[in-house]
Amino acid sequence: MITSQQTELLLELQQPDINKPVRFLYENYFEGIVAQVCANGGTREDGADIFQEAVIILVDKVKTGSFRGESSIKTFLTAVAKNTWLMELRTRSRRNIREKNYMTNAATIVEISDRVHSKPANDSLNHVFAAIGDTCKGILMGVYYKNKSMRDLLTEFNYENEQVLRNKKSKCMKKLKELLSTNRELLQNLKNLSLYE
Repeated sequence: MITSQQTELLLELQQPDINKPVRFLYENYFEGIVAQVCANGGTREDGADIFQEAVIILVDKVKTGSFRGESSIKTFLTAVAKNTWLMELRTRSRRNIREKNYMTNAATIVEISDRVHSKPANDSLNHVFAAIGDTCKGILMGVYYKNKSMRDLLTEFNYENEQVLRNKKSKCMKKLKELLSTNRELLQNLKNLSLYE
């Protein structure tokens, strides 16, 4: 049920300057949302991010007239935060699974250079790395062969932030997989040399 205080708050959120009502939301609901996120595997920083997203959604719904007031503001923020956090957890889980798969699929290829001694193997390996490019070779070798952290690679390759670098690494892995899946002769050469499994 919406109280008169909340009705006033909703009216304030419809105004051009929403600093005062947003400050009220932070003062009254922030800690509860953060505690909810922390209780479900998040950090205070995660909680702050989730709360901010929930407030943005509330403000947008109020300004567009789609907040119907069927629940209190606290209930609305709590529900939005819960759903947003669950989506974030699923996204992180999928990202972790993808990265594990990439590591499994790439480990043998990027470790090749340490074990390759024959000319045919070197030729095949050089073909692979020439096809994916020096940047991709450096990133994949750095991650899977040299065990460098994303932070180290960020400095080395001069990317804007870790997410941009992770996206580039994913594109490099995709390029590597496509190369191996479309070039059966190259894949067979590597298999014959016990370099790719």
